[in-house]
Amino acid sequence: MNTFTYDIALQGTGKTDDDVRTVQFGDGFSQRTPNGLAPRLEHWQVSKVGPKASIDTVKAFLDAHTVTPFLWRVTSDEPLRKYIAKGISRSPQGGAKWSLNWTMHQVLA
Repeated sequence: MNTFTYDIALQGTGKTDDDVRTVQFGDGFSQRTPNGLAPRLEHWQVSKVGPKASIDTVKAFLDAHTVTPFLWRVTSDEPLRKYIAKGISRSPQGGAKWSLNWTMHQVLA
């Protein structure tokens, strides 16, 4: 499995989605249960700004990992986890600079 090792900027904070199944009863009572083995998965908005050649290298990696996961750690003190890339976009920033933005979505397999 490939590891994402490029320098990037985190935008804001990570978000955790809770996958919980809820049944609502008529008397106001509700019952909740986790949906699956890992009902809490993170996703992070990230970006990279740099020369077009550098951006193209990172984009090629991300394009190859929209279905097949890769390993990435949010910070150096956290464990490696599996992620896929979603919502990849790039744009010129003027001169030789380009911007690449995407979301890292945590997956289980």
